Amino acid sequence: MGGRNPEDTVVAASTAQPRPAQRDHTSMGRYLLLGRIGAGGMGEVFKAYDPTLGRVVAIKRVFAGSSGSIEEQRLRREAQAIAQLSHPNIIAVFDVGTDDDKLYMAMEFVEGLPLGKWLQQKKRKREELLDVFLQAARGLAAAHEAGLVHRDFKPSNVLVGDDGRVRVLDFGIARRLDAEALSQRHPGTGDAHVRTAPQEPLTQAGDFTGTPRYMAAEQFLGRPTDGRADQFAFCAALYEALTEQRPFDGGDGLIDLAKNVLAGRVLPIPDHLALPTWLEDLVLRGLRPDPTARADSMHDVIAELERDRQRLRHASLDGSSTEDLLAAFPPPEDPIVAERVRWVRERLEHAAELKKKGDFAGALALTEIIVRDAGDVDYAPLQAAAAYTLGNLQHRTGDSASARATLYRSAELAARAGDDWQVANVWVFLVAVVGHGLRRFQEAEALAQVAAVAIARLGENPSLRSRLANAKGRNLRDEGRTHEALRCYELALAIDESTHGADHPLVVVTLAHLADALLELERTSAALRYLERAVAICAAKKRRGPTYATCLLLHGRALFGTGALAEAEKSLEEARASFERYPDRRSDLGEALTELARCRLARDDAAGARDLGARAIDAHAAGTFDPVRRARAQLVLAYAVDAEGGSTTMRDSLLIEARRACDDLGPAGAATFARLDAWADPSTTPRPRR
Repeated sequence: MGGRNPEDTVVAASTAQPRPAQRDHTSMGRYLLLGRIGAGGMGEVFKAYDPTLGRVVAIKRVFAGSSGSIEEQRLRREAQAIAQLSHPNIIAVFDVGTDDDKLYMAMEFVEGLPLGKWLQQKKRKREELLDVFLQAARGLAAAHEAGLVHRDFKPSNVLVGDDGRVRVLDFGIARRLDAEALSQRHPGTGDAHVRTAPQEPLTQAGDFTGTPRYMAAEQFLGRPTDGRADQFAFCAALYEALTEQRPFDGGDGLIDLAKNVLAGRVLPIPDHLALPTWLEDLVLRGLRPDPTARADSMHDVIAELERDRQRLRHASLDGSSTEDLLAAFPPPEDPIVAERVRWVRERLEHAAELKKKGDFAGALALTEIIVRDAGDVDYAPLQAAAAYTLGNLQHRTGDSASARATLYRSAELAARAGDDWQVANVWVFLVAVVGHGLRRFQEAEALAQVAAVAIARLGENPSLRSRLANAKGRNLRDEGRTHEALRCYELALAIDESTHGADHPLVVVTLAHLADALLELERTSAALRYLERAVAICAAKKRRGPTYATCLLLHGRALFGTGALAEAEKSLEEARASFERYPDRRSDLGEALTELARCRLARDDAAGARDLGARAIDAHAAGTFDPVRRARAQLVLAYAVDAEGGSTTMRDSLLIEARRACDDLGPAGAATFARLDAWADPSTTPRPRR
């Protein structure tokens, strides 16, 4: 094989022949050759110009000297197979002819990349991957509707055009389904037009054909195939794209690979990828060795992927990823507008990356520019997405008033675009902005009702329901209604577990909210159970970001409440170190420092507590304003100053500032101050266990 990987070799019944020397060509039939695009085992492809119709085409021909060979027969068969179909996700055939007695085929020329190279070009987002595979699935389904099985589906036989359209190609070993198989197909693609197809087999019974890396069990066994063999290959390619590894261990070569495929020994999908359960189920079902255990047809696969164009929009915790915001909308048809949308979207993705890294200020500055640029592009979904991202960042950098106005504008743009999901997404986030951010709880409660109606219009959308329950819970806690908040968090957890599974990373945020409320109600043991579960999920999934640090912070607070001081300090120190890495997590850092200061007070280290308390107040001053957190730091520092025998003036000033911050909370202010004062008082805290 000359060093080729046996899993990548196209296997057929024929014996490979020496390739004869090539002569130069400047034309082929009526076509002017512009250059060779590539070559494979049986032939080569040229870029050419059709002077009659004035268009660029791709010319495919077998190597010279193969007249009458199986390669030429396959090229003829491919032309006849594709000619049956007129479908946007299958490469178009324009013409078949001969030149010097050599058969060639003129096809649609596509500016783009084979799927394999497209995947290697850069790290692709999951939504982007699934959109490409959805289009490829539509192409395969159209072929099956026409009675054709591809039998060699793989990334190199899929083109991702620069225009965003995906085409399946290379039907050289396609085979026509028999009448019985056709009668059992799922009806209706709607846009595939069928003509007569060739039926002579190019392989004999008992032969197997395809690329082993993507071959189903029935192909290895040389048994008859139908569309479910293509489904297997499709799921093998999708598995690779999602995991960056092959689904089956090839061991020492083809025999080991075949054994693993026949036994259904699929390599485990890495936990850290946190794939949605529905997606894992879809891929693993398609890789089963028994074709009857797979989906009945590619239409079932398509239905699941199409359903997820909406379902995917709950992948992020706050609905602000570009996959969420633009998931339901393909690029505009106008190529100029489409290019401008692509350019703005890439910058929006960059802003999302900055936000993910904790650089909220950088993300905000970039998004303000993006919103202006999006306003010049006639594409409402993009404008709505940009406005939502801006409002999200304004809130997270402490400007909730501007966020409120921006988000109302985003809701208007989303409604004009007919994007019911984005409308609901905006209302849900506004519940948090107006309630927790602006303390306008009556308006937030009204917005929650509007959000619930908007979600109901969408049908079942568990993620939005969970986010709404979490937002309502946060507002209720701010109002001092913690028992009611707890019911909201419990509802959110039930939704998350039902949707994602008990060990999914998206469950962690709700676990943290629940635990925080339980700690406020002094139900420390129950809070610890939730937090230990949350920390374990993050560790297992290798999630070490701000959410994990928040869980560590709360875990340390809970441990402190049991008197396990050394364990508490360990968790809190890890949380502090994690928050230090995120420049726009100063308020979270301040909270960790406050908790560490309490630990020092419990150890009778007043000087250490005073130093940490002062650092906590500085961190809060540099971060997003949160009156409760700042009051907590001020109270701990006041007790540290008092314990050290310091200035009573400084102590009293800190107490007054803390009380004033709580008074700004409204009717719940006095009760909040009393609760925080009792929490900070070292005389009421558990003594460390020896």
